[in-house]
Amino acid sequence: MPPNVRAEIIFISLMMLFIFIICTAAMIFFAKTYRKEMKERQERRDVKRLAKEAAEKAEQEKAAEVVNGPSLDS
Repeated sequence: MPPNVRAEIIFISLMMLFIFIICTAAMIFFAKTYRKEMKERQERRDVKRLAKEAAEKAEQEKAAEVVNGPSLDS
């Protein structure tokens, strides 16, 4: 095998390896970012759900107070 053919094969192989390493690093970066964003999104949903439940509970207590009169909890 002539030296220039061998050099071409080595060069192409190394370039493919380099591209593979770059793509792997990019995939890891995007996967971590995706997980982080999904975690933040779930936290926002949980906060929104808890706020909605608290508002509904307050509304029910207010309705009960109107029907039963004010409570003397203090």
